[in-house]
Amino acid sequence: MKKHVIALTGYAAVGKDTVADLLVEHLGFRKLAFADTLRGEVANAFGVELSYLVHPSTKNHPMSALAMRRAPVGFLAAAALAPGLAPRDGADRIAPEWLDQPRSPRQIMQWWGTEYRRREHEHYWSRQLVKRALDYMHHGETRFVITDCRFDNEAKAVRDDLGGQIWQITRPGIDSSTTAEGAHVSATDGSGFAPDVVLSNSHDIRHLQQLVLGEFLSHEAGIAGATVAVPQ
Repeated sequence: MKKHVIALTGYAAVGKDTVADLLVEHLGFRKLAFADTLRGEVANAFGVELSYLVHPSTKNHPMSALAMRRAPVGFLAAAALAPGLAPRDGADRIAPEWLDQPRSPRQIMQWWGTEYRRREHEHYWSRQLVKRALDYMHHGETRFVITDCRFDNEAKAVRDDLGGQIWQITRPGIDSSTTAEGAHVSATDGSGFAPDVVLSNSHDIRHLQQLVLGEFLSHEAGIAGATVAVPQ
């Protein structure tokens, strides 16, 4: 059976998870993310429920349980060394109010993923995801959608190690000035990855479903510009 690996890229809230869910529901894809392992590490490190790091209703809301004073030593040290991240007091100590400030799951995951783990090793996350995908392939699975391609090396791993495509998802009104991800280095619209497909999530779910199924058909059957009509 033909292998399909699709990595989705784009700012937060453009519809990447919705596109992934459509591929899972209608075409039997397995949903993966570079952040799957990250979420588990953060949940274990801070002693919080994994669901708080996943659900849109909680991901952007500060929590006292995620204050940096509760952070593991290695993570706190990495944050302290990151340029401009941890403000200092007059004695060059980390400001107490910074340590005690409630943090959102999104912010902690950004710091953990980039300032901590990627600073240790650029391919920390990509190697783990590639290994998981190859393990699934070894057991006969052939369709995978990755929901969060954010860095050049991740896009390269998808293409070179997994033979996959990059799909960029856009949405009117969401850009670098409005994204919930702020100015963090991990926030990207994905255009720099030379995406194979660009989908504009500009209408309703039915329209997006037609776009997703049409692009899959184009790739599967080799029919450029294939369209799929979804009944109302």
